[in-house]
Amino acid sequence: MRIRIADTQAQEAAVVADTLRRAHLADGVPWGQMAVLVRSAQRQVPALKRALGAAGVPVTVAGDELPLPDEPGVRPLLTLLRCALWPERLDEETAAELLTGPLGQTDSLGLRKLRRALDGTSLREALIDPRPLNLVSDRIAAPARRVATLLEVTAKAIADGGSAEDVLWAAWDASGLAARWERSAGNDPAADRDLDAVLALFEAAARFTDDLPPGSPRLFLESVAGLEIAGDTLATQAVREDCVRVLTAHRAKGLEWDVVVVAGLQEEVWPDLRLRGSLLGADELAEAAALGGDGVPASDVAAAAVAARQLAEERRLFYVAVTRARRLLVVTASGGDEQDKRPSRFLAELAGEDVEIERESAATRWLSMPALVADLRRTAADVTRPRPLRQAAARQLARLAEARVRGADPADWYALTTLSDASPVVAAGERVRLSPSHVETFTRCGLRWLLESAVGAGRPDVLQHLGTVIHAAAQLIAEGATEQAVAARIDDIWHHLDFGSVWYGSRQRELAERMVRKFLDWHQANRRELLATEQSLKVRVGQVEITGRVDRLERDEDGRGVIIDLKTGGTAPREDELDRHPQLGVYQLAVLLGAFERLGVIEPGGAELVQVGKAALSARARIQHQRALVEDPDPGWAQGLVDAVAAGMAGPLYRARVNPGCRTCPVISCCPAQPDGAQVGD
Repeated sequence: MRIRIADTQAQEAAVVADTLRRAHLADGVPWGQMAVLVRSAQRQVPALKRALGAAGVPVTVAGDELPLPDEPGVRPLLTLLRCALWPERLDEETAAELLTGPLGQTDSLGLRKLRRALDGTSLREALIDPRPLNLVSDRIAAPARRVATLLEVTAKAIADGGSAEDVLWAAWDASGLAARWERSAGNDPAADRDLDAVLALFEAAARFTDDLPPGSPRLFLESVAGLEIAGDTLATQAVREDCVRVLTAHRAKGLEWDVVVVAGLQEEVWPDLRLRGSLLGADELAEAAALGGDGVPASDVAAAAVAARQLAEERRLFYVAVTRARRLLVVTASGGDEQDKRPSRFLAELAGEDVEIERESAATRWLSMPALVADLRRTAADVTRPRPLRQAAARQLARLAEARVRGADPADWYALTTLSDASPVVAAGERVRLSPSHVETFTRCGLRWLLESAVGAGRPDVLQHLGTVIHAAAQLIAEGATEQAVAARIDDIWHHLDFGSVWYGSRQRELAERMVRKFLDWHQANRRELLATEQSLKVRVGQVEITGRVDRLERDEDGRGVIIDLKTGGTAPREDELDRHPQLGVYQLAVLLGAFERLGVIEPGGAELVQVGKAALSARARIQHQRALVEDPDPGWAQGLVDAVAAGMAGPLYRARVNPGCRTCPVISCCPAQPDGAQVGD
C-alpha cells in the first residue's frame, strides 16, 4: 500500500496516471485489472477522465455514472434540441457554441470570418433564417448551413409529433457524427467517450418514452437538464475489458481488481459530511426530540449525533474502497497546510505507524510518453551536453518516430513544420472587406492586423472605455447638448464602466472632463457645416468593399466633404506624415467613390485628425489636416494603397514590421520582430 499526496489536483491526476502506467508497463498488469475509485462522480470523475485520457491511459466509465448534461458528446445535441423547442433561447453565445462544436465544425477564426461576411446579420438570425448565407461563399458559410439544417430537421421532427427518442435520432442521423466518431473510435479516447455518452442519452430517451408515453421531447429535455446526480444502475453499459474502470466507491461494492487507486482524499470531499437524510429532515427531528438533557440544547446534541453517524458512514465507505485491491492499493490526495484544500483525516488513520505518507513534488518525473519525448528532444537539442549523449537521444527519437509516436519526428517540431494551409485567407474572386482604420493598422504591421482583426487579440476593454465615452460625448455636443448636460450623462454611465480600480477610474474621469472641454471649444470655433455624426459608409471598388464609420462628416465653403476623425490617444502622427496618412486617405477615397452622395457631397475637401487626448500637448485640441486628394501631386495614391492592402489582407503571408506602435502593441509576445516573440517565424 502507498499513500501519495500532491500539491494540486492536476499533479494528483498525474500521480494516478503514473501509477497505472507503471503497473501496466513495468509489472504487466492488464488495463482491465485496474480501477480508480472516487467519492463523487459529478465532482471528480470528469477531471480524472480527461487527465487519464491525455496521459494515454484507456478508461471506461459507466454510461450512468455521470449526469448526462455534463458529457461533452451529449451537450451539443441537448443544446440543439433546446433551441429547436424554444427558438428564443438561441442567442449569440449559444449560436457560437453550436458553430464551434462538433455540429458546426468550425473554429474561432472561421467564426470571425462568418461574422464579417454576414455584414450586420447576427449569427442567430442566420441560423434561424439561412437566406443571408446565400450571399456568403460556401467555404465560410458551410458551418452555419450545417447547424441551420440540423435546427430545421429537429424542429420538423418535433412538429411531426416525434417522441424524444425519435427527435434525437433525427438530429443524430443528420449530423453525421456517428460515422466520424466511429472512424476515430479505438484510437481516440474522446471519441469512445462521446459515443458511450450518446448511447446513454438514447437509452435515457427510450426509457423516458416507455415510462411517460408519448415521450414528449419538451418534458424529456426539462428532466435531463435538471439532472445533478448520476442515473440509476438500470442503464449500466457493458464494461470494456481493456480499460481502467473509473467509478465511485458505492459502485465498487462486491468487485475486486489487482491494482486500485483511491483518489481525491480531501476534506469536504471524503469524508463528505454535508447533511443528507429523509425529506424535510424527519430523522433529524425525531433524533433531536429523543436527545438532550444535562443543560445541553437538544439541537446541538442531535447535530453532533448526525455528524458522528455521517462520519461513520463515510469511514465504512472508505473501508469498502481500500479493500477492493488484490495486489496493490494506492491512495492519493492533494493539498496541504498552506493551501485551500487539506488531505483527508482518513489518510492518517489508514497509514498508522507502518506506512509512510509520500509527498510528491513538481520535480517528479512521470512515466508518460510525452514526458519521455520532451526529455529526449531537450537532450538532443542541447549543445552543452556530451555528443554521445545527444546522439543516443537522437537515436531513441528516431525509434519513436518510426513507431509514429507523437512529437518524436522533427518534421512535427515547432518552427520546423510546413504550413497546414498555404492558400490565401480570401479565395480568388471573393470580396475583400476593409475599413480605413484596418488599412492604417495593416500598413504599419501586417501581423498585428491579422492577430487583432482576424484572430481577436487586442487591447483590454479597460483601455477602450475612455475613447468610447468621449466619442459619445462628442455626438451629444454635435446634437446641441451643453457641457453640463454632457457631464451629467457621463456621470450616469461612468459607474457601469470597469477601469480596474477606483483611483484609476477617478483619474480617467478627470481626463474625460479635459477632453470634453477641448472638443467643445473646437466644435464652437468650427465654421464648417456639420452633415452627420457617427455616419456609416459602404462603397465598393472592384473586388474591394470599403466599410466603416466616420466620427463627423462636414461640408466646407466649396461644398466638398471633409472627414473629421476624433482621437483620444497619447500619440499623433508627425506633420510630414499627414499627406499620406492611410486612414484619412481612405476616408477621402470613400467620399470620391460616392459613399456620401446621398448627403450631397461627392468631392473630398480634405480630412482632419482632432487630437483631444495627451497628443494635443496643450489645453486646446490639436488639429492635423490632410489636404484634399485633388490637390495632392499624386491624387491616386489612396486608390493604390487600398489595392495593395486588399491584396495583402488576402494573404497568405503577413509580415511583422517594427514601428512606433510596437511600444503599445497587445500582441508583442507573438511578434518575431521583437525579443519576446523571436522564436515565432514570420
